[in-house]
Amino acid sequence: MTHQLSKKAQQILAHLETTGKALGLSELSSALNLKENTVRSLIESLRQQKLIQDHEATTMRYYKLSAEGKRFAKLGLPEIRLVQALLSKGPDAFLSELLARLGVSKTEGQIGLGWARRNGWITVTKMDDQSKVRITPQAKTSVTQHPLQQMLEAGLETGEFRLEDTDIPPSDWKTIQDALDKRKLAELVTHKSLTVKITPEGRTALKLAQDQKDLIGDLSPDLLKSGVWRESAFRPYNLQAPTSPLYSGKKHPYLEFIDYVTRVLIGLGFQEAKGPLVETEFWNCDALFMPQDHVAREVHDLYHIKTPKHLGQIPDQELLKQVAQTHEDGWTTGSTGWRYKYNTEIARRLVLRSQTTAVSVRFLRQHQQAPLRMFSIDRNFRPEKFDATHSAEFLQCEGIIGGEGLTLRDLMGYLRAIAEGVGVRKLKFKPGFFPFTEPSIEGFIHIPGLGWKEALPGGIFRPEVTRPLGIDFPVLAWGIGIDRLAMAALDISDIRELTTRNLAWLRQASMRF
Repeated sequence: MTHQLSKKAQQILAHLETTGKALGLSELSSALNLKENTVRSLIESLRQQKLIQDHEATTMRYYKLSAEGKRFAKLGLPEIRLVQALLSKGPDAFLSELLARLGVSKTEGQIGLGWARRNGWITVTKMDDQSKVRITPQAKTSVTQHPLQQMLEAGLETGEFRLEDTDIPPSDWKTIQDALDKRKLAELVTHKSLTVKITPEGRTALKLAQDQKDLIGDLSPDLLKSGVWRESAFRPYNLQAPTSPLYSGKKHPYLEFIDYVTRVLIGLGFQEAKGPLVETEFWNCDALFMPQDHVAREVHDLYHIKTPKHLGQIPDQELLKQVAQTHEDGWTTGSTGWRYKYNTEIARRLVLRSQTTAVSVRFLRQHQQAPLRMFSIDRNFRPEKFDATHSAEFLQCEGIIGGEGLTLRDLMGYLRAIAEGVGVRKLKFKPGFFPFTEPSIEGFIHIPGLGWKEALPGGIFRPEVTRPLGIDFPVLAWGIGIDRLAMAALDISDIRELTTRNLAWLRQASMRF
């Protein structure tokens, strides 16, 4: 295989060949007068081509002074400055006088006082409600030979130091390390460096590159005009060399999935419908036989509209009257209703739509003849806590099928067909509860990494829902969590990835069926 080597890559290989030993990043950068980032990039390229190989890693530990550490390295530790001030004044002095002489803050003075007492350099007594400080005999020697101060001064010039580079005996290192850490004067930094050496393949590639340095790599207008190219040799090109990947424009994977589901449902004879995102509680809840004053209403938490404050309109007064009576006493549905006084003002309140079932009841009011098939894939809003399977804004695939003789078995068959149509094979059903369907079921799908998650709820609309709408035949209804179906189809385990900005995932993601 022919390797195309840049001039700088050849310099690195040539230097490794000449020295005959493994070298690190900083050594190569310094020797070749190249920036470390440039050398790092070249080394990675040469390593991938197997022209160099890793030799051994070395670890260096050093201390990096903090801002306070640099200050104390220059001015001295506060306990040392305190004792030095005391030595220049006399064997004892009032603390306030010493701090004034030093020109330090009260906090720094207290730090110096505390450490000086801990080191046994001073004693403190009370006199006339003031603290009087007296120096001890061993203070002078200890101050001049204090190892921590020596260590800080070792890093004064560069802001860094190593214990190994000082004259401090190893027996004192542990004490100094604890003091540096406790007082936050310096941070221990661990730096790992790797050395590389040239491989036999690297030597061969270098020799070929040097032999071909006079070959023509690019044709220029001057070469063509002069005719020199006819008598020259050309550098061979490696047609097998890898190229940079090209990413063409594509539809977002989630949108692609939704379009696929839409095409499938339309192909099965379903009619697509839409509805407003801002709904009245009448269509979002009341028309679905969700009581205004019952815990069943809490199945769907709502976002109430703050602005505008005015109430929505319900122009179909006949339907409003029938729904109200159904809530109060069951009307002609055979039910006893919820047995409370229906409130029209509550029905007119504006909310963000919490379910696309509101689209279904609007559709049924306008289409009262069987057979009928309708679906809607649109946004809904609930005050959910964000996690791997929940979002405050989500898409729902709503669907209804109306006709004589339909049963719950038919609904389960449809839901299974939809799930399997998008590549979901593992699913199961159990009885469920919804205020507007009876019987009701909950369908669960298996999402790798998350386990079984509810995604296929449905049931048969209750007479309390269909009769006021003018429907006298069975209506199957579902509200599929299409976000969760998409997670299974796109092989992801977090719903937030459906709206990610991760370009790597967006470029390669596709449906797995």
